[in-house]
Amino acid sequence: MSNYQGSQVVIIGLGITGLSCVNFFLARGVIPKVIDVRLCPPEINKLPNFVQCYLGAFNDTWLLHATLIVVSPGVRLDHPILVEALKLGVEIIGDIELFVREVTAPIIAITGSNGKSTVTQLVSSMAKNVGWRVGVAGNIGIPALSLLNQSYQLYVLEISSFQLDTTYSLRALAAVILNISEDHMDRYPGGLKQYCLSKQRIYKNAKICVMNVLDPLTVPIFKNYDYCVSFGATDSSADYHLKYYKGHCWIVAYNEYVLNCSTMKTNSRVNYINALSALALSDIINIPRSVAVKVLCQFSGLMHRCQLIYENRGVSWINDSKATNVGATKEAINNLMLSGTLHLMLGGDGKLADFSSLKHLIKQHEIHLYCFGKDGLLLTELGYSNVIFTNTMTQAMRIVSRRIKKRDIVLLSPACSSLDQFKSFEMRGFTFAYFSRELG
Repeated sequence: MSNYQGSQVVIIGLGITGLSCVNFFLARGVIPKVIDVRLCPPEINKLPNFVQCYLGAFNDTWLLHATLIVVSPGVRLDHPILVEALKLGVEIIGDIELFVREVTAPIIAITGSNGKSTVTQLVSSMAKNVGWRVGVAGNIGIPALSLLNQSYQLYVLEISSFQLDTTYSLRALAAVILNISEDHMDRYPGGLKQYCLSKQRIYKNAKICVMNVLDPLTVPIFKNYDYCVSFGATDSSADYHLKYYKGHCWIVAYNEYVLNCSTMKTNSRVNYINALSALALSDIINIPRSVAVKVLCQFSGLMHRCQLIYENRGVSWINDSKATNVGATKEAINNLMLSGTLHLMLGGDGKLADFSSLKHLIKQHEIHLYCFGKDGLLLTELGYSNVIFTNTMTQAMRIVSRRIKKRDIVLLSPACSSLDQFKSFEMRGFTFAYFSRELG
């Protein structure tokens, strides 16, 4: 445990993460100062009156005279005043760094461009089914510091690249990078290489690394681990892989047939691959296979992730609002069983991503495109015909509802962040679900 007595602490960001950092320091007798560039940050009403707060811009004086700056994940580290503070020797960290300095129980650390929340839920459910006290937090929506109020036997952390950028002391029992595809390019001027290096930080000082053999970018670049475990679709060279046997797809671990995928509630190949990594992690922490298999069989997928939310008149409406990058949208399209027309809804804030890799898929499947939001016009360039641009998702859905026929699929898989028009991807998904039933 670290001692912060006498530290001049400044916290940037007053969302749920920032508020958890405030409470962390107050519990240790340190009164931090708080900065938020928003004039009305979401947790402002929960901030104690005696905590000084500066809104609407950065307070350069506070930052340059601090001994410790704690930034929320949404804060850019390349801001000139933070770069200057760093040069002056001010320590800049995030909430995950504060958390890992405090805990002694083993940590399972999970990152990747897609699938993080699914694998986090699977592994934590497996451990809870054994009867363990499990703390689950991080990018999944629960601040890690909120777990310090109780005692846990295991922590399962979903960690984003932004959180990894400000984490230095993580020593995970097992760490996994599920996959890496272009995302958040607006935050990484160095492109995919810089983004990949951020993800790789999860392996640093990890005891066991779990990698995806089909994605070379997930191979550990740090070599101080005890050993490495691999997973990878139908690649039999992987320790955990899928294998087709007598007409069925099986999960295979070290050449042992563990689970017939047809017994799982989800029929998504993406979730079969997520199951491989979850099983690998559960084996590392010695969860009985019977318990792990039971959890995998009961899992029906996450909300807003390739979720069939409505069927009517032979038309399926699928909510994949959690697809906030190109890689996730490609996976969603590739895993659909199409017999009619696919009406694909794309749009939002693309975060400077390169959408061009979607073009071949759209042409191959003759997909009808409905593009909306901040980058909607840019996305229309992916189509060859049957491309419609609207300002909002709801406008697009009204047009879709007049064009659908039996056996068609309407898929919301935006390949973009929702924050240009929605509070969150969840809100975007709930809106899609509501109007699916209204219009379908």
